[in-house]
Amino acid sequence: MTKKPEPRSLAYQIIMFIFISLVLIFSIFIGITRFLFSNIMMNNAQDTVSHIANEAIYQIEGRLTKIVDISRTVSILYHSEQYNSKKVNSLLHDLVYEFDTLEAITIAYAPNYSGNSRTIYHFQNKAITRDLKLNDYQFLDWFQIPFELKSKYWTEPWFDAANPKEPIISYCVPIFSEGNCVGIMRLDTKLSALQRIVSPLKMKHSGYAFLVSSIGTIITHPADSLAFNETIFSIAEGAKDITLRQIGKKMINGESDFVHLQGNTVFGDSWLYYSPLLSNNWSLGIVIAHKDVVRDLNLMLIIQTLLSVVIFITISLIVYYRTLSVSSPIRLFTEIANKIGKGDFDAQLPATANSYEIEHLILAFATMQKSLKEYIENLKITTTEKNRIETEVQIASEIQRKLIPKNTEHPYGLKEIRGYGILEPAGDIGGDLYDFFPVDNNHFLFIIADVAGKGIVASMTMTMVSTYLRTVSTYQNSPGEIMQNLNNFLCKQSTASNFVTALLGIINLHTGELRFTNAGHPPLIIRKSKNGCRVIPETHSNPLGVFADMAISISTIQLEAGDEIILITDGITEIMNPEEEFLSLKGLTDIINQLTTDNPEQTAFQILQEVHRFAQNALQKDDITILVMDYKKNEEWEMV
Repeated sequence: MTKKPEPRSLAYQIIMFIFISLVLIFSIFIGITRFLFSNIMMNNAQDTVSHIANEAIYQIEGRLTKIVDISRTVSILYHSEQYNSKKVNSLLHDLVYEFDTLEAITIAYAPNYSGNSRTIYHFQNKAITRDLKLNDYQFLDWFQIPFELKSKYWTEPWFDAANPKEPIISYCVPIFSEGNCVGIMRLDTKLSALQRIVSPLKMKHSGYAFLVSSIGTIITHPADSLAFNETIFSIAEGAKDITLRQIGKKMINGESDFVHLQGNTVFGDSWLYYSPLLSNNWSLGIVIAHKDVVRDLNLMLIIQTLLSVVIFITISLIVYYRTLSVSSPIRLFTEIANKIGKGDFDAQLPATANSYEIEHLILAFATMQKSLKEYIENLKITTTEKNRIETEVQIASEIQRKLIPKNTEHPYGLKEIRGYGILEPAGDIGGDLYDFFPVDNNHFLFIIADVAGKGIVASMTMTMVSTYLRTVSTYQNSPGEIMQNLNNFLCKQSTASNFVTALLGIINLHTGELRFTNAGHPPLIIRKSKNGCRVIPETHSNPLGVFADMAISISTIQLEAGDEIILITDGITEIMNPEEEFLSLKGLTDIINQLTTDNPEQTAFQILQEVHRFAQNALQKDDITILVMDYKKNEEWEMV
């Protein structure tokens, strides 16, 4: 059997790693240094060019923003009731005359709207008005696009018939009247003004700037043959350059980046920085030749490489001697840590060390040692407390079950009534309640209720409801009055779970008359012996415990011999299957209509069985409660 070699000490591993690294470092360090400094140089170049680009964008945006601001002023003038048409024209002349950024203002109306379409433009240092006909603009992009979109729009560069030699760009704003678009307001500015901002931009020895429109058209470029004749996509297509095509898409999508271009395009081997003009979705690009970017880098690499070698050797020697001094206390500390790991929390840690890090490591470990001891003690206390709470919950659950009346064939020995109830809490203890008992020799009371929430608080509320109900029913025989007293009682409580839905009824055992009231609870269901089931969806009030002094009405129905009263909580109708579908009231009535039972116990168990079959073992989120009673006249029981 081969013996497993023992692991080397930390000092040995560090020293051997450093010396092996020294052998390899000279073969790879030049490449690493070049990579690092290349990133630095690229970042510096990007910062510089982005600063230049942002300055140019700031100037261009300032000019475009001024056009947008003027458009707001014109819109205010146009829609103001204080100015008539003549006064508006005068103010428009003043705007064209005063702002050198504004070449012309055009008001063009839709074909179905009566208005004077006109253009106010510069001519020989004057503001001149020229009337427009519908055919002059109806099918032009500057009119059609914003008119159809009902939104503001910056045009591509275009040539106006009034000045076909000077390209312009226009800011077009829809004119609305009574909610309808009735025309377009167009504000023109000369493209040459933007070109004068971009053309002088220079970077290094061969850098230049250019503009790209929102559809990729090259607006300005040192090569005149490209301006207005090529798009960035046509250049990419001509050179079969997929990368340039992707860059073009990013430029017109308003993105910003600094990328390396390599290919047979007009850009050559260069770096391109592009950034968007937010006003009109154009993009500014600045191109720098790659050789200009790396010229300073090559010289810097030689100096940096020599300096790095010296520094690295110095650091290696320092680490060598320092490792020898550190390994000894670490070894001792490791032995003590093993003792603590085996449960000896009183093991004595070293009092001090010869390095800042190890000193703080010892202090941190001492704190952890103390915390572990305290944690073990707290865990013992917590475990004891947890066991106590679990015991109390079990006792509360047992008390809750004892509050519910026991199932017997004839409750309280009454032959006129048979009843059976089932309560399945979602947790250890729940918030559902059912109860039944004789009020006097002639009347039998039953109730089913659902207390908001779960747990001990809901169980306490259920206990109060059960206790109070038996108290108040001794001097009240009307379901409405009993419910009113119960509601007022709950409203005076300050518990978090005093929101209760309930259905309470009183049966006259001699006549079969059933008087009941429903406070926001699922409906009462009467199962007929021959004619299926009858759902009584009527509710008589809001849930209990919300509004004090609430009036609660009652309803009366006549029971026939053999009728079964079926009461449930919403844990039945709102139970879900794995597909998260609710059983619903309709699903419950379908189950009841298919029952073949003839006594309450079988009815309750078959309903519960079908409910669980529907849920398919899905997690029960709410308490499930079923109470079934059937009414038999006394004389019929004597015949049995």
